[in-house]
Amino acid sequence: MLRQLAALALTILALALLLAVKMHVEGGAAETTASPRLPVVKLAALELLQQGDFIMADLRAAYLTTAAPAAAGVFKSASAANVQVWGVDEEDYVKFDGEYLYVAAGWRLYVVDKTPRVVKTLECPGLGCHVFVWGGRALVYGETRGYTALYVYDLGSGSRLAVYNLSGWPVAARMSDGAVYIVAQSPARVEINGRVVEEAPVLALGAPPAVLIVAGVDLRSLQFNASVYVAGSTPRVYMRDNRLYVITPLALPDYLAKVVNATWSLLPDDVKKRLDRTNPLVLYLSVLDLLKNSTDVVHILNRANITTATRIYVFEGEGPYLRLKAVAEAPGKVLDQFAVEEVDGGFVVATTASPIRFHVGYVWRAAGCPIIDITQTPARVIVRCPPELRLYITEGEPVNAVYVFDSGGRLVGSVEGLAPGERIYAARLVGNVMYLVTFRQVDPLYAVDLADPARPRVLGYLKTPGFSEYLHPVGEGLLLGVGLHERGVKIAQFDVSNPAAPRETSNLTIANAYTPVFQDHHAFAYDPSTRLAFIPYVGHHGRLRTLFIEVGRGLAVKADLDLPAERAFFTEDGVYLVGWRMVWRLNYRFEKIGEAVLG
Repeated sequence: MLRQLAALALTILALALLLAVKMHVEGGAAETTASPRLPVVKLAALELLQQGDFIMADLRAAYLTTAAPAAAGVFKSASAANVQVWGVDEEDYVKFDGEYLYVAAGWRLYVVDKTPRVVKTLECPGLGCHVFVWGGRALVYGETRGYTALYVYDLGSGSRLAVYNLSGWPVAARMSDGAVYIVAQSPARVEINGRVVEEAPVLALGAPPAVLIVAGVDLRSLQFNASVYVAGSTPRVYMRDNRLYVITPLALPDYLAKVVNATWSLLPDDVKKRLDRTNPLVLYLSVLDLLKNSTDVVHILNRANITTATRIYVFEGEGPYLRLKAVAEAPGKVLDQFAVEEVDGGFVVATTASPIRFHVGYVWRAAGCPIIDITQTPARVIVRCPPELRLYITEGEPVNAVYVFDSGGRLVGSVEGLAPGERIYAARLVGNVMYLVTFRQVDPLYAVDLADPARPRVLGYLKTPGFSEYLHPVGEGLLLGVGLHERGVKIAQFDVSNPAAPRETSNLTIANAYTPVFQDHHAFAYDPSTRLAFIPYVGHHGRLRTLFIEVGRGLAVKADLDLPAERAFFTEDGVYLVGWRMVWRLNYRFEKIGEAVLG
């Protein structure tokens, strides 16, 4: 009886969803180019995805707050230690404008002059704050009590000019031409500046789904704008000029829609009658209901030949206002932001794809069942919840590829089948050549020519022990790789002057060591004028140390210092190092000539 009632409820739900579905078109009616059409979902129902309580509606999810325009003027901007695209700043806790360091530590933002000496202290909204600086103003933001708070300061007076807040936690941020764009992820309940957002368009479906917030702040006018979307897991972010790319991997509901469409002709008629392909949300729920009676349908679904996949959402705009311009989908998963770059009016994506298979299993629920008290005895009986049916996926042997799209998200060229059985560990575009590092037993460095985006091709590759986690161009025809080898840090210099025949010219290895560069490229710094590279590392002693290496004809260690620095900024007369609550000033003999304590 309960099963019949559940089936009836699901049928009613599916009908309600079908009748309520509306599509959201990004942009206004005056747009001359077609914008992506997206289904819209009630955010309050997201947490009930597996129970099937979705309700669809129109979008009313963007809120705007404006302020009076700021006075015009020419000001310096500050930048992070190491960014992917020149002119586009990235999220980090420290910035340098050539005159001042801006360091977020604890609940404070410290302004440090070149002495170094703390000259101003401002409040941060959270412990893990990041900072952007433009036009004599600073924006600091951080997570506190489940919200992301943003403070804008006038650096001259120290006064707080604006406060904004949004639900969730920050994932990434960029700044271009004085406009800061913060990408955050949130649970289903979303508030923007105290206003509840009720619905949002669907970019991708996670299990459970998450909410993606794209917020913009113009540091000149103090205008603020935020848009809300339903998305999958934590996205990657790339930006060039006024185009923001948000890269999200597909999740189980998306893959399920793909395999049902691919195997539709193979499904029995009675199964087809119970599936609604017009809406991936309804489809996901109806398949779960089918599996309660029989798992035979899984064997049919697994006849589809699909792989992991990623969607790339291209936003374009001016100031704090961004609209969704294009959507592209590529087989495979994207490693990091360096696997996405703009080329010749379009963009290139390097991915690692694995075939997908569906499985059904039962899991025990940890909570949610009633506790029954026996009145005749003092004993308490706890009833264990019955196991829940779960649909999940596994991934097979990986293979790598490079895909090139035009500005509208249409595929124009690809190179597939690179390094079967391996996955991408590092990527970097230098000129028209994309360099990729894959790994299983040795480290192949691939050079992929993108001079003709419609016909990308592999020029050459090199196999060498270990593998690089980060690649950085260090002069004409030279590439530096920072990676792992035999439980140590390997720093390798590659001659790529002839991309068809790359070769390793020098390397250094630090045994039993680790470097933060593996997880955060901002921990790496390179100065072309001195040819010095800064690489912090943790050795067998367990302490963070500072390493300076000179690149060129070979690699040479110039200094190995017992300073726990995490960032480095090069100037004409020396180097500024920033570590936990400390700033050090060094000359180019690597002698300490000043320091400042933060807090």
